[in-house]
Amino acid sequence: MKNPRELGYHAIYNVIYQGGYSNIAINKILRKNELDGINRGFFTELVYGTIENKLYLDYVIQKYSRQKLQELSKEVLVILEMGLYQIREMDSVTDFAAVDESVKLCKKVFPKGSGFVNAVLRNVLRDPGAFDIDIKAPLERISVEYSVSLDIAGLLADQYGIEEAEDIMYGFSMKPKLYIRANSLKTTVSKLAELLREEGAEPEETEGVKDALSVKNLKNIENSRSYKEGLFSVQDISSMKCVRELGPQPGEYILDLCSCPGGKTGYIAELMKNEGSIDAMDISENKLELVKNTCRRLGVSIVRTRQNDATVYSEDMAARYDRVLVDAPCSGIGIIRRKPEIRYKTIKDISSIYNVQRKIIQNASRYVKPGGVIIYSTCTINREENQYITDEFLKKNSNFERVQDDIMMLPSDGESDGFYICKLKRIS
Repeated sequence: MKNPRELGYHAIYNVIYQGGYSNIAINKILRKNELDGINRGFFTELVYGTIENKLYLDYVIQKYSRQKLQELSKEVLVILEMGLYQIREMDSVTDFAAVDESVKLCKKVFPKGSGFVNAVLRNVLRDPGAFDIDIKAPLERISVEYSVSLDIAGLLADQYGIEEAEDIMYGFSMKPKLYIRANSLKTTVSKLAELLREEGAEPEETEGVKDALSVKNLKNIENSRSYKEGLFSVQDISSMKCVRELGPQPGEYILDLCSCPGGKTGYIAELMKNEGSIDAMDISENKLELVKNTCRRLGVSIVRTRQNDATVYSEDMAARYDRVLVDAPCSGIGIIRRKPEIRYKTIKDISSIYNVQRKIIQNASRYVKPGGVIIYSTCTINREENQYITDEFLKKNSNFERVQDDIMMLPSDGESDGFYICKLKRIS
């Protein structure tokens, strides 16, 4: 069996320095390496935890390094971050083991740095105040404390104020709940809950969110009998609410313009009782296979997939649809606790998507019939990708109106992901 720390090192290095995505890196390694339950859990926590706390861990490392972090080798820095995370957060690991295993790992991947790793970690252990933060500037302090880039911290502070921004960032540090959606084409929430209990899981019905269950102790989801039979999908309550706001009805013709990986598409079909027609589109033909697979598993037969660049207008789709879902590409700030690499985005990374969003909502407005509805949604809480986009759209398109107040779900309560939903109606 491979050492879970070594596997963790490769996953973290891939995400931080090679542009990888944490969930993909973790799943790829787990598929290739057989780890028992304990080591699987250790590996997953180590990878996510280290990435989630990188800025804070780097702040601690800099206290005990005469060299600036930029001068350290990437290999050494990753190993130090992993070692500190084990010391600070993983109760199952003794301090001795955290240091010893870090030194062994360094000898394997970057031998000449092993002495430095040993010295830094031992100096940390000797100092009772090693993990304290001594930063006076409020913005810089919360950036380090919650390990969120100064750019994102500043953006949130500008839009929400420093106190609420800190509450939001605290929410980023909370472990997200696992929510699943019962497939109403095949079962009910109560029947599904009963089946999951038989499989050893701990489901609870979610007040105010129809079709949803929060679940604990549901391991190896894809191997669950109930999952394989298409009785449920994994989906956050924010995404479920987005689809319910769309209000799909049996027999309608609906467009899911940015559909991959297909979770919302499947839910639309379920609410339509698998009656009508859904066009599910995405720019990636390969990713559309995920939509097809999802529909097959759920027993959905009304979905047609099509490769399509949502930023390019398609004349053949003009005024064809009763409802259009635009789950727009975005910065993803609302789902930071699920994808920790998003924490370190810059304003340049974030602002590059604004024009894409403008083009997509404008095209979508030409695809919906008069009297039809558009949902514009994102999994970000950045107002420049949300209210600013829809406000600008309405100023330019007098034939649309808001149906209701926009919905903004913040992650600060720990109940759901950060999410934005705007419901628009074409009046002519």
